[in-house]
Amino acid sequence: MPILQALIVPGALIILAGSFVVAWLTGVRRNYLLLLSVSYSVLAVGFCFMFVRWHLHDYVALAIGNGLFILCQVLLGEALLQRRGRTFGIAGNLIAFTAMFGVYLYFLVTSTIEARTIAVNASLFAYMVLVLARFWVHRTDSIHDKMIFWTLVALGVMHTARTVATLFTADIADPSSAIWQFLQMYILLIAMILALEILASHFVESLENLNRLRDQDTLSGVLNRAGFDRSVDVVYNLHESSEIALILLDLDDFKTINDSFGHPVGDAVLSAFGNLLREQSRSSDLIGRIGGDEFAILATGISQQGAVSLSERIRARFSEARFDHVPSGFRISCSIGVASLPARLGYEALYRDADQALYQAKRSGRNRVVGEADGRDMSAGPEVTKSSIMCEKVTGSTPA
Repeated sequence: MPILQALIVPGALIILAGSFVVAWLTGVRRNYLLLLSVSYSVLAVGFCFMFVRWHLHDYVALAIGNGLFILCQVLLGEALLQRRGRTFGIAGNLIAFTAMFGVYLYFLVTSTIEARTIAVNASLFAYMVLVLARFWVHRTDSIHDKMIFWTLVALGVMHTARTVATLFTADIADPSSAIWQFLQMYILLIAMILALEILASHFVESLENLNRLRDQDTLSGVLNRAGFDRSVDVVYNLHESSEIALILLDLDDFKTINDSFGHPVGDAVLSAFGNLLREQSRSSDLIGRIGGDEFAILATGISQQGAVSLSERIRARFSEARFDHVPSGFRISCSIGVASLPARLGYEALYRDADQALYQAKRSGRNRVVGEADGRDMSAGPEVTKSSIMCEKVTGSTPA
């Protein structure tokens, strides 16, 4: 085989290995990318060994070359399982490599070329079945993971084809044969498809992560104003004929918290409030911090009364919260306004109604929920005055 032709496969594999390193350097640094780079590099070295085997002792060249092929597949399987968070672990991979390499060495010494080719491909096929079972995709998984899964299936088919073909011709193990060269190009094709799928997935996930960081308020853990506004547009486009509820929440006298106890305490309050909103809301609800101490929840598929019930639950839980460096005699609370309108009326109208309800909650004494449907105080909490919200001592009595 001409030297240039022989170098096509290992050269392409080295380029793909380098692309994983570049992806690791330029995106989110996930270690499975480096493991994939090592796997492709090992495969390239394995091919090189097969081309120079005639210059080494036959047993030595075959043992090293096929040992590298087996190591490559173990590293590949481990890298892809790391991506899914379902790794075999160091011990499991050592056992897998030792078992498959031991099988190959046994047949290398004791049997024919056909028998050892069947043995190594059968063991690699069994390993790929274990990887596929652990990698198994579901309907909710991303299209990238589904494509990776089926590419692994194609790799398993290749091992099956090599095993079956060995029963009919010995050329399958001869590097100078057309069949052997065809299978190497098939391996290269699978490797390229797999690399493109993984790289595309990595960069899409990195972009999504950047968008998430761009849209997230780092202090409270919910969407920031820009991210919330962008998400509102998406919700309205997807639910044009639905009823949409908006809950506006405002921390009562938040400036007093910062002035009296310091900004670190204020930050802790914001963080705790963001956590509470995430805990109490549904996964489909949009939660955003739209001002310094003002938050919003946009919900679909929920009635006005349901939104009020959610709001009251949040109000009650938050009024019971206690914070370090805040005396137990001081109460921290929030006021909430709720509105619900058909999506066709637009977000501006919905926001105006919810903001009016929030204003009414503030005017009525704070620490309460007001629904815009009728302007009534929907809160089950006590009717307290503005001055008593922040500094009321807990004495067991309830203000009138």
